[in-house]
Amino acid sequence: MPRPAKMDAVALLKADHRKVEELFESFEKAHDADRKERLVKQICTELSVHTLIEEEIFYPACTGQVEEDKVDEAYVEHDGAKVLISELLKSDAGNAFYDAKLKVLSELIKHHVKEEEQRSEGLFAEARKAGLDMEGLWASA
Repeated sequence: MPRPAKMDAVALLKADHRKVEELFESFEKAHDADRKERLVKQICTELSVHTLIEEEIFYPACTGQVEEDKVDEAYVEHDGAKVLISELLKSDAGNAFYDAKLKVLSELIKHHVKEEEQRSEGLFAEARKAGLDMEGLWASA
């Protein structure tokens, strides 16, 4: 899918957040094991790509420009998500704690999104205040 030329990095990351939120909602409504497994794979893929973009492009650009604790916490939250993603991808809907692991992953991601998207104090807001070139970052993604 071609990317719009005028979109900035924050808009891209927020669009990813919305997509994953929808996938988590779909999982909650799913009852069929095959459907759950497909959704988990899609969620894990989306989160893995999103995490890579943030860790390789967005967070390094924020380092030294925004509150250091926020960037550090974002990396640590990603590490927690990566552990759950790895465990989910190695299992299937019949395994113990499968649904519970996805629920915890969902909650972790909701918290992470809130931390990034807070209007005046979130990581995205601080990055904008610092004057980061959001369209330039988008072109790097």
